[in-house]
Amino acid sequence: MKNELKYRSETFRYPIETLYFGGGTPSTLDLNDIETVLSAIYENFDVLPEAETSFECNPDDLSLEYLKNLRNIGINRLSIGIQSFSDKDLRIMGRRHDLAQAYKAVEMSINAGFENINADIIYGLPWSSRKSYIENIEKFTALPIQHLSAYILAIEADTEFFYKKMKETDDTEIFAQYMFLCEKMKSIGMEHYEVSNFCKQDFHSRHNRAYWQEKPYLGIGAGAHSYYNGCRFFNKSDILLYNSEIFDLIRDKEILNEKEKFNEQILLGLRIIEGVDINSIKNRFPQFYDNFKSVADNWMSKNVLYLDGDRLKCYEEKWIIVDNVVEEFILV
Repeated sequence: MKNELKYRSETFRYPIETLYFGGGTPSTLDLNDIETVLSAIYENFDVLPEAETSFECNPDDLSLEYLKNLRNIGINRLSIGIQSFSDKDLRIMGRRHDLAQAYKAVEMSINAGFENINADIIYGLPWSSRKSYIENIEKFTALPIQHLSAYILAIEADTEFFYKKMKETDDTEIFAQYMFLCEKMKSIGMEHYEVSNFCKQDFHSRHNRAYWQEKPYLGIGAGAHSYYNGCRFFNKSDILLYNSEIFDLIRDKEILNEKEKFNEQILLGLRIIEGVDINSIKNRFPQFYDNFKSVADNWMSKNVLYLDGDRLKCYEEKWIIVDNVVEEFILV
């Protein structure tokens, strides 16, 4: 990774606004490994003094000393994979931690000096009741956490739940849970700023917003993705190939055409509270504007999308079906 950082710095020449240790479980690394990577980033790139530096972690990996050391070497935002505040849920999901460890992880993070903490939770659990779900969310709201990422459980092929023939929760129940979540987060002063993300004022995930706003980003490591200079890059996931350090051989590249750039602007824009900039569509993609307007008018007539000045937005209660909406805009 140190060598790749140096190699990529020759072509990725943007000031670094955010750093993100995540995907996988970086909290299994010891402090020296993390510090080594951080040092290599600072040696090879222009990292802004106010950069947001996030770190994904599992509750059972954490100790107060480890968290204090993370804070001391420059990590200023934590994303804790709590997933549920129910021991039953955690056991069925195969998580290594329990509820007590989840609470302890939050307490230690605060004691270590972290003031920007995200919790990940999963809802729409087919084995769980509405009462249990409400209790789960209530437990979150009692904690001094600034950000919540809440995802609906999807049962993918070739997973344990798939082989157990577990069925996803029906749409009516998912919608009820989603609306309860929206209302509860609003009641505690959290802004719903992206389909799956809520935060207290000024605690947006700056890193994730960069993806949604189509800013350039660089991914380091086996399987990492990047986007800059109009291209999308994919590091191959073979760790042995990656360790060969022949970096030109471990990477695939895709140059986005105009249709793909248009599709991305719609896909990303409708997921965030700012919506899609209509003037940007007119100026960047005049050849696609008539089709865009036709689809937008159709969804506005169904009270799913609406105009807010020169921006096309999705109503919060309809955000849960935004993928279906986006499909009709997509050019193939």
